[in-house]
Amino acid sequence: MGLIGVFLDVQNIQETFERQGKEVRYDVLKRNIIILGKKEEEEYKFIAFVPYKRDDERRQRLIDALSFQGYRVVAKQTRERLDGSIKANMDIEITLEVLSMINYLDGIILVTGDGDFVPLVDYVSKLGKRVVIIGLGRGYTSVELIRACDEYYNMDEMEGVIKEVYPSTFKEE
Repeated sequence: MGLIGVFLDVQNIQETFERQGKEVRYDVLKRNIIILGKKEEEEYKFIAFVPYKRDDERRQRLIDALSFQGYRVVAKQTRERLDGSIKANMDIEITLEVLSMINYLDGIILVTGDGDFVPLVDYVSKLGKRVVIIGLGRGYTSVELIRACDEYYNMDEMEGVIKEVYPSTFKEE
């Protein structure tokens, strides 16, 4: 029985689907991941990385919900830059967490579309560990990331994970 680390890049996930007027069901995502590996009787450690603004009650509710659903949550307050933009990604935190745990894991599942993780995927793969990417759908996942992993799934094709919440801000032509 192997231990698989599941690492969620929540900022990347939320931004992608909120722009499309959709919501992610993290409880259903977790069940889908467990079903994918049941044939091998694997155990999973789920870790969600969530940046948040100090007074963002919606994000606080998401952090609480993830915790109650069995995710270990690593949260970090965002920083505002001088130009007013927000620094919100947690790529370094995710990378350090994976590297600190890799000797105890048989493989990793990384839930993101961010191509910045290609060097991490390459490194983990060179250690002989299996790397699965659950991407955010066509056009939202780095092609280089897909090429670097051992197995790839689209989150938007997993039953019940994504639900329509409000009209998309993008119009199809």
